[in-house]
Amino acid sequence: MSLTRRQLLGASTTGLAAVTLSGLDLAAASGLSSRSTALIGGRFPGDPGRGSLYYGAAVAWHQPLPALEHRLRRPLSVHRSYFDPDAARDLHDRVDDDRRHRRLPHVSIKPAGDWADVASGRRDKWLHRLIEPLRSSQVPVFLTIHHEPENDAGRPGLGPRDYVAMQERTIRIARAQAPNVTVVPVLQHWTFDPRRRIHPGRWVVPGARVFGVDIYNAWSPTNGMEWRHFGDKLDEIRRWSGRRPIAVGEFGCRRDPAKPGRAAHWMYNAFEYARHNNVVSLSYFNSDNSRHESWELSGGREEAFARNLRRTCVARIPN
Repeated sequence: MSLTRRQLLGASTTGLAAVTLSGLDLAAASGLSSRSTALIGGRFPGDPGRGSLYYGAAVAWHQPLPALEHRLRRPLSVHRSYFDPDAARDLHDRVDDDRRHRRLPHVSIKPAGDWADVASGRRDKWLHRLIEPLRSSQVPVFLTIHHEPENDAGRPGLGPRDYVAMQERTIRIARAQAPNVTVVPVLQHWTFDPRRRIHPGRWVVPGARVFGVDIYNAWSPTNGMEWRHFGDKLDEIRRWSGRRPIAVGEFGCRRDPAKPGRAAHWMYNAFEYARHNNVVSLSYFNSDNSRHESWELSGGREEAFARNLRRTCVARIPN
């Protein structure tokens, strides 16, 4: 996706924690069918274990998160959100709100400066101010610095080598200052498409414990693209992820007006394939911002999402 996620989705966290919904105890509902994870142990903090995963979404600015969770009858298990470089305080507030509702926070932020600046240590003050407060949340946090970097590569200081070096420095700082934080570099599936004659390995971060990628079925009724299954695309990145657990930072499928139920079936299959193939976090890109058919959850897709969210294999962060 080419636009910044904060532009597409970025509702302010202000007032979010104060919103209540009468007649529904979401925190209690979340404990009915989901397993709780531990902060320590496993492959990374909050590892749900094989066969289980965090399941959730990013939420469009015009669709408040409490309203979506009210329809779903339970909180998301993972919440994707996006922030500008100067919005660390908003990011920390988001993490605190997610913690209170037992959502795994998966937060993305653009770096202050270019990737080479961060990699060199010239932005360490910014990194420390970003990461140190996350330790006090005392819950697992997924942190992504510059989601889908391929969109912005090319200028000096913004090459694949700079990106990898920035991630490695962030990982070292996070491990030293906030051991509950897992740095998750998130790349586009398009980078790993075998039909492209590029070398994806340039973007892969060796020190990352969790491998991040976005996977979309880009088909729409009007764009002429191929309908592709989630599992087919996931398989194309497995050579590069190796045995590392995978966090799908965004996934999405558009509805097919000519075949009702087709998109819902895609959602069910994506969930099943993910949990049996080392995916530990799966976040839907719930936005209507598209030149073609909307990604936004509705109808059969929302019903499929809600049913998946109720599965006993869906993990929750600890109380």
